[in-house]
Amino acid sequence: MKDMILGLCFMVAGIVTIYVARQYPTMPSLQFGPSLFPSLIGGGFFLGGLVLAATQFPTLRQRASEGRVAWRIDYQAILVALLPCALVVFYILASDYLGTAICLTAMMFVLMLVRKTPWLLALGVSVAASLVIYFVFSRYLLIPLPEGLLSVGG
Repeated sequence: MKDMILGLCFMVAGIVTIYVARQYPTMPSLQFGPSLFPSLIGGGFFLGGLVLAATQFPTLRQRASEGRVAWRIDYQAILVALLPCALVVFYILASDYLGTAICLTAMMFVLMLVRKTPWLLALGVSVAASLVIYFVFSRYLLIPLPEGLLSVGG
């Protein structure tokens, strides 16, 4: 049942993404505008959600034929499934103040603890992985990332 609900949520997220992307301005000199990639991502969300929801129809049909259509919802499983989305929102809201490295460390640490990783291993892997990701993107690929509390010059 949680897959049905998550599938429907992803379908709605895909529709919203496509709708918002269509509002982006277009440039007459370009074949593809800034809405192309968000629209593709929204389409992927929609199709993925559709497939996820559609896989649950045989189970629902079987339960209905047996007369045991129970709309019991596992709220904990839904919250765990939506946690990565909530952490992305956390990153968007907190990265300017905390910085990318700290936000990534916190995000990975929380995700690993939810998956029942021992806390010391989760902490070590989170710190190491976030520093590698930060330095690859900021120093090697030259993508400016928020430094936040770790900024040297303030």
